[in-house]
Amino acid sequence: QVSQNELDWFHQDSETQMKKWQQEKKENRENLKALKGTAKKHSDTNERYLKTINDKEKQYNVCLNTFLETSNKFANEKGKLEELIKKSQGDSQECEKRAVKAEVSVLQTWKETEIWKLKGTIAKGEGNVRMLKALS
Repeated sequence: QVSQNELDWFHQDSETQMKKWQQEKKENRENLKALKGTAKKHSDTNERYLKTINDKEKQYNVCLNTFLETSNKFANEKGKLEELIKKSQGDSQECEKRAVKAEVSVLQTWKETEIWKLKGTIAKGEGNVRMLKALS
């Protein structure tokens, strides 16, 4: 009878232990299910973030390439404009030299014309003086 009582107690303890393990198993399954759901949410969020990062990186690369192309284009135009400025400055100096030469030429021609007129007036005056001497 003692053995029977011990056996009953053992069965009761076993059943209690079994129920306890089954409850723990159920709780563990629920926790595992919740953790799987959380892991799935985190995984989905991570994938969305990765996709967003990739999209932003593509946009950045497009903008960077556009910037570099524009920058190179403006650098080339700047170089061309600087060359044109240098050429224009050279042309301007050449034009100034030609303008000064033309002005000098005009002034020399005017001087020679005035000298010629004065020589003509002198010749007339000398002729008049000779005429007056001859008459007197």
